[in-house]
Amino acid sequence: MTTPEHPTIDGPNFEYTFDASRGTLRSLERGGQEFIEQGPRLNVWRTPISNEEVDWGAAEAEEWYELGLDRLEHEVESIEVTEVDDGVTRVRIEALLFAPDTDARFETTYLYHVFGTGDVLLGVRAVPNAAIREGITNWLPRVGVQLELPEAFDELSWHGNGPVETYPDRNDGTKIDTYAGSVAEQYVPYVSPQEYGNKTNVRWATLATGRGVGLDAFGYPQVNVSAHDVANLDRARFEYQLESRDGVVCNVDHAVTGVGGTPVQARSEHRVVPDGPFEFVVGFRPRVGEDPSPMELSRRRLPYAFASTNAIGEFEADYIPETGTITASAVVRNAGGDAAEIDAPLTIDGEVVSSRTVELQPGAKTDVAFEYDAPETGVFEVAIGDASPVLFTAPRLSLAGTWRFRAGDDPAWATPGYDDGDWESVELPATWEEHSDYTENDAFGWYRRSFDVPETWAGYALSVPVGRVDDVDETFLNGDRIGQTGSFPADEGGDGYESAWERSRRYTVPPSAIEFGGENVVAVRVYDGGGDGGLYDGPLGPITAVSVDD
Repeated sequence: MTTPEHPTIDGPNFEYTFDASRGTLRSLERGGQEFIEQGPRLNVWRTPISNEEVDWGAAEAEEWYELGLDRLEHEVESIEVTEVDDGVTRVRIEALLFAPDTDARFETTYLYHVFGTGDVLLGVRAVPNAAIREGITNWLPRVGVQLELPEAFDELSWHGNGPVETYPDRNDGTKIDTYAGSVAEQYVPYVSPQEYGNKTNVRWATLATGRGVGLDAFGYPQVNVSAHDVANLDRARFEYQLESRDGVVCNVDHAVTGVGGTPVQARSEHRVVPDGPFEFVVGFRPRVGEDPSPMELSRRRLPYAFASTNAIGEFEADYIPETGTITASAVVRNAGGDAAEIDAPLTIDGEVVSSRTVELQPGAKTDVAFEYDAPETGVFEVAIGDASPVLFTAPRLSLAGTWRFRAGDDPAWATPGYDDGDWESVELPATWEEHSDYTENDAFGWYRRSFDVPETWAGYALSVPVGRVDDVDETFLNGDRIGQTGSFPADEGGDGYESAWERSRRYTVPPSAIEFGGENVVAVRVYDGGGDGGLYDGPLGPITAVSVDD
């Protein structure tokens, strides 16, 4: 029986019930066994690791608490149940994940597909709002779904990296294999309780009772998985304060931020950045009795396209400066119940320059790919279908190479017309000890160089990378101050000197400060509080165009 409050889907030996008010599963029952307490629900939170809280770095967790990522609530906007194919029921839930005391929001779509086999495919699309995109200057902890199982499901097995905990930047020394252990055994006793136990490159994972009953989770193509039985992990300061919970929390994550090193931030490729919609698909299967093993189940070719929230996804594009070619690819999916012809147009600056039409059966998918010869200069907004467009700029500009350097400090050195002809010529990135044998501590130095911005970039802002500076910088473009990272000893109203030697700088410059079709002068004022100094590491390129709306 199905009611508006609790839509229920029945099948051979299973009954799955949704909670329309919470936008989650209320019950996942198969073979007379209940498999779930609550969830799945979008989750972006993890208990901060020490690297994300201490003041030797950026203390990234401060942004998370300020935005309320640790206290997000779930508000259901709509729920719709439809039959999309023989033996396939779709439950579409539109919800808002929000912090009640901040402006942080994720507009979220959950697209469940329940199959007659008892399998559940869940497609998720989460769109962060401007408060999150602008408020997160480093990274989100994770993005995925979280669910809670009864406490009897206390045995974890998985096929992925192991047997120890692994993260995107901490898995090179581990082997992909099948591993198993109790949920309690996944605990890692750090000095201060914090995030622990993640598993990377997981093909499948199971939380089981030890009696042949388990909930299997699958990734498309792989996921991160973690499980714990601690009730107050984000509140305990010492291990003896940890309390057990009445249940097991399981995270099945599309992406997880790495952990970096002491005191080095996670590298850019290991960060979860809220720069656009997150879209992913995960699968669940309550397993009982004589069901196939998780490995056998993971080898099936399930119609993942059914759970896709958009017909076109996995959009990727690249610009190859050596050939002036833009390449683009995407996956086209038929999430409907009938065979269909689906158009996949390639657009450049909103105009269709090429198109593919594919015919797909229900739940099927296929790849499409394009190449486009771009003009020598310009800003190109590239998309396939309704995928979020990406910007490419030509030619490729970089600040790596020859700069002018002078020890000392004079505000006149930021002026674009200043004559720096008698300054030392140096190659960057490098410490000033390396390029100039400048070994003073508590000292200032300035770098200057110029670059041309094509006229075809007019109307766009610029994203200018300044790399890593030891210790503090203040950066100018054409005499306008465009950014500062760290604090100088004499900063008015500040708390005194604060190093930011490990942070990579990238500053956004509005169109009004840019000389399009002409020369632009960048000047970087640097203060070194001790040890090496200067503009010692990249990236110093590429300089890219940014839409003013961003």
